[in-house]
Amino acid sequence: MNAVLKILRDDEHISVSSLNTYMLCPRQYQHRYVLGTPVEHRGAALAFGSATHETLASFYNALRAGNQEPTLEELSATFRDAWTKQLDDPTPVLLDEKDSVDSLTDMGIGMIGCFLENAPRPSKVIEVEMPFSIELVDRETGEVLPRLVGVFDAVVQDEDGAYRILEHKTAAKRWTQDKLAFDAQLTGYHVAAPLMGLPEAKVTVQLLLKTKKPGFEVYTPSRTEADKRDFVEMAIGVQRAIRAGAFYPKRDWACSGCSYSSRCLAG
Repeated sequence: MNAVLKILRDDEHISVSSLNTYMLCPRQYQHRYVLGTPVEHRGAALAFGSATHETLASFYNALRAGNQEPTLEELSATFRDAWTKQLDDPTPVLLDEKDSVDSLTDMGIGMIGCFLENAPRPSKVIEVEMPFSIELVDRETGEVLPRLVGVFDAVVQDEDGAYRILEHKTAAKRWTQDKLAFDAQLTGYHVAAPLMGLPEAKVTVQLLLKTKKPGFEVYTPSRTEADKRDFVEMAIGVQRAIRAGAFYPKRDWACSGCSYSSRCLAG
């Protein structure tokens, strides 16, 4: 973990991931962030995404250092090492019935190749895995709540001098317009960017598709001032619910894949 990010996370804070977890299921939030319940397993998508992120970080770190762009062979080796590290973790990775370790390895390498063929190259890489920490203030009461902490996958600069915040994602299908419009993480980045000295930066999603033929798509969604205000109000509201101990269970289709399902369903 980035040393600066570790320090930021040592203090009381909230993240977009923890906000999303609470909104998905408050009881899951309690197990993960309050009780520290050991997870029973990790989903393959999460482990696969982590390996892909590590590989793309190595690509942008090479560009940032002014080194020659890594080859497909070099990045494939990086992905294999990162994927093996995920699989060797003591917490087992739960594979879908249609997947195997080998099939996902081949898929990952194919996706990295597609990325190399199609990803726009920035003029300059400013930072890779850049931590951010911003203050959350209730506009009505002036109350200052725990900070929002996170990390930009990469901050780059184009030939025209414009800054972009890159967010790397893997998915089984293309994002819909609703997904782009309402994704809380992207809104959080729009809120954080100007407070981190990037007032005009665009947030760009680079999506690697886990389709039969790997794909690559780029999205640059915008956010209004109202969107950003709503995000801050949501973050404040969630924190107040957490402080009040509102950790009720939310039973739905997601329970079957939850890393705490056995403990939670057993009461």
